[in-house]
Amino acid sequence: MNRRRFLQYSISTAAAAAWPTASRAQQYPSKIIRFLVGFPPGGSADLTMRQFAHRLDAVLGAKHLIENVPGASSTLAAVQALRAEPDGHTLYLGSNVAQVIAPTMLKLSYDPLTALAPISQVTTNSNLVAVSAGYGVKNWAEFLAKAKGERDGVFYGTSNVGFQIPAVQISKIAGIKLVNIPFKGGAETVTAVLGGNIPMIIGTPPSILPHVNSGALVALCATSAERSSVMPEIPGANEVGLRGMDSVGWFGLFAPAKTPVAVVTRLHEAIQSVIGDKSLQQALSKEGLELRGSASPERFASFQKKEFEETAAIIREAGLAPT
Repeated sequence: MNRRRFLQYSISTAAAAAWPTASRAQQYPSKIIRFLVGFPPGGSADLTMRQFAHRLDAVLGAKHLIENVPGASSTLAAVQALRAEPDGHTLYLGSNVAQVIAPTMLKLSYDPLTALAPISQVTTNSNLVAVSAGYGVKNWAEFLAKAKGERDGVFYGTSNVGFQIPAVQISKIAGIKLVNIPFKGGAETVTAVLGGNIPMIIGTPPSILPHVNSGALVALCATSAERSSVMPEIPGANEVGLRGMDSVGWFGLFAPAKTPVAVVTRLHEAIQSVIGDKSLQQALSKEGLELRGSASPERFASFQKKEFEETAAIIREAGLAPT
């Protein structure tokens, strides 16, 4: 074979090899997109996915189906996703709970950093630190002074181990003792604080803010480093002197590993266009959620890896266990 024919053959072979991937991306989506959500209907995850999927339909020219697969800190849904055909028609709404916290504390059958292909983060949310009005403090400075005088520490309630992580950071940075009392859900935790059984709670804005607005609870700070745009009246951690703390939740979309790069790229671009939707931000702000995308799938993967390493270090050092 002469040099010209060899080059023609090589180019033709490369083009033929690339054609299936390019073709699949051009034809995508070719059927209903299934979104797996690892939480029950009605919560923040479910609301986020339903609002997001509706708008992605318009961008992609697609139709969707949402399946709620709650259980095992959302990892049951992750397992279904990683076993699905890697063609972009099954997507998973992951979170810091399932992709960062649970893998550190549970024995999983998969590697959360490699079994799923990160596409983009979609939201971020800060949680709140609050005390009952009956505790007798009006702000963080007053709380800190009182907490340092509590011989047995300050008892606080949480509904999952994710809320214990900022408590560990607060204890370490502020030099105070916080004692966790675990509850089965956010509503039960709030009831315990309102009833005077414990003075403090760390939880989500939707469960806490109504009682802050009524005067029954006092919001001390957000768990994010800076103030959240959806609750700008509440100081961030840096503002009250908790420098170095930035404990936030997030949701993001993942596909099964080996999903074609071209399909992942198209999904990423579609997600970024949806993230600019002001009506979506308004809808999600009621849940304390802020829209937050990723510059690229690779950046989202790096973000997840960093979160995993930092959170795992906190959990192991504090000896936290599932509640």
